[in-house]
Amino acid sequence: MIMEDAKPPCRAEDLPSRPPMQSSWLTLLVQQVLGIGCYLFFVLPYLGGHEGFNDLDGNRRYLFVSNHVSLLDTILLGGLFWSRQRVPLLVLGDAMVWQETWIRRLLSARLGFLIERDKKTKARIGELQSFGRSSKSFNLLVFPEGTRGDGMKVRRCQPGIYFAAEASGLDMVPVFIEGMQEVSSKRHPFRPFSGLKKIRLRFGRPIPPEEYLALDRDAMTEMVREKIQALSPQALA
Repeated sequence: MIMEDAKPPCRAEDLPSRPPMQSSWLTLLVQQVLGIGCYLFFVLPYLGGHEGFNDLDGNRRYLFVSNHVSLLDTILLGGLFWSRQRVPLLVLGDAMVWQETWIRRLLSARLGFLIERDKKTKARIGELQSFGRSSKSFNLLVFPEGTRGDGMKVRRCQPGIYFAAEASGLDMVPVFIEGMQEVSSKRHPFRPFSGLKKIRLRFGRPIPPEEYLALDRDAMTEMVREKIQALSPQALA
């Protein structure tokens, strides 16, 4: 997922950008079908439990910020969100990664807001803000580290999360995915049997916009990292 190299604090109305995505009956239908598959074939066999998700207000949209271990993170969270009627969901993604294969293109067609890494900074900021403004129709999901980690330590978050969050106006919910590395990671292929019921999800307290927007960009991105890391098993031990 791409969230990097965003420099000057530009205003949203000053930047060229594609329009925010809007939900439609086709988007909702596709996500319902994908959600059933994700839930049956991934969530049920691999998710051992989750904490904090049922405490969230089912009538509100949120900006979810999660650590990133595997491309299967999106399938895991998408399946869980479908099971709790939290679709439609929009995921910020790297176009290069999600357009490599036909199955990735299929999954991202009605689920992903894809950004190209080689775009100039101002154009990328504008797209991040358009993603944030898509909150009128979607719950939003971002993997703010910008790359896949080891499933234990949360890396420095990329500054693009600041622009997406600012434009969204949503409460931000930190998420920690525990145990995904037992199933799949950047360095290891999919292991269908060793990771059965090994994954746990922890959802933190929603952070209102007035709390995170009171911080400057660097402080806000570090706060996001700390909130996600605080949900890790090492921090809770």
